[in-house]
Amino acid sequence: MPSRGRVSLVPMEGAFGRLWEPVVTWVAIHIFGLSGHATTYFLTGSGDTTMGYVENYCYVVLAFAATLVWSLLDRKRANYTTLHAWFRIWIRFTLAATLLAYGFAKVFPLQMQVYMPKMVDRWGDFSPMAALWNFMGASAPYTILSGSAESLAGLLLLFRRTTLLGAMISFGVMFNVAALNYCYDVPVKLYSTNLVLMSVFIIAPDALRLTQLLLLNQPAPPANLSRPELPRFWMRIASWIVWVVVALGYILYQTAHESWKTYKDIYINPKHPPIYGLYEVEKFARNGQEAPPLLTDTNRWHWLYFNDYGSMRAVLMNDSRKNYGANQDAAKKTIALSSGQVTNVFTYSYGDTNHLVLRGSLAGDTLEVNLHRLGPTNFLLLNRGFHWINEYPLNR
Repeated sequence: MPSRGRVSLVPMEGAFGRLWEPVVTWVAIHIFGLSGHATTYFLTGSGDTTMGYVENYCYVVLAFAATLVWSLLDRKRANYTTLHAWFRIWIRFTLAATLLAYGFAKVFPLQMQVYMPKMVDRWGDFSPMAALWNFMGASAPYTILSGSAESLAGLLLLFRRTTLLGAMISFGVMFNVAALNYCYDVPVKLYSTNLVLMSVFIIAPDALRLTQLLLLNQPAPPANLSRPELPRFWMRIASWIVWVVVALGYILYQTAHESWKTYKDIYINPKHPPIYGLYEVEKFARNGQEAPPLLTDTNRWHWLYFNDYGSMRAVLMNDSRKNYGANQDAAKKTIALSSGQVTNVFTYSYGDTNHLVLRGSLAGDTLEVNLHRLGPTNFLLLNRGFHWINEYPLNR
């Protein structure tokens, strides 16, 4: 699962995070005996850091301690029906917002996209997470279908009458997501597990009814759809206003609008630098002499990838990689490649829209490099498409 659109559990954010950080750090050091970088909060795309597990451990311990103290101090109370109802609403909306954010990030295929440089990597060099990401990204219809299921579950959770159905769909969808995270080592295991548990929490009050209906083939009583008691009329009106503003205005509109806006920026009105994408090196001349594509040549470029963020990746003939800063000047038709403190300026010219020539110096050598741009149509994985009829299977 991507991190886009979700409220991250680790690293913690905002005032709540600042309150918990010293506590979690103390527990990591003094209870678990940890030390070093793992006991600090740092920018990471992972939700399964050491501090993430310690943080969840702290939540569980606090929950058990609070339950024990509360039960002893308030042991005369017969039940917490009202508190449970409000807590259930909070969990519903939190889960709905998360599902809609992830769902729309797939309905508009943003979360999992094919990373073009991976198309020229050896399959055996893929990490399990990269294999999953590119498997999903290779089929936009499947990604959209997956996102539609998540979005449907989130939408149903916004309404009391469809909450149970939404939670059941959410459980199925999120159990599958969690299984993928566990089986492909995607570092969002803690977060997806919490989302599965949220679904279980919402389903739990109806577990007996579901058992009677689905397993025992017996009639089941209707669900209790009553909302928490609000004694005053203005409170009931205010609750409706809050529901419309939060559920429809913020959660539903915001998640859909942000995903659509990002989709337009990436797919409909993209703003790429002049040189962008994946290129195959067709000819590599060093000091006026053409260098043949030998696997033993550790300095000859094989593939080049220019991204939107001012960098270039060079894949060499032996599959090693070098990364460069790539500052492009469209007016002068130059590109400055920087590595460490060294910067080399190349000029570029186009043969046609898919062919490019770079000329410049690098590491003391004068280079002239002929490039051919590659796109989705150059790779079977991306250009195969759908076929109703297959006389023979294409499995290679």
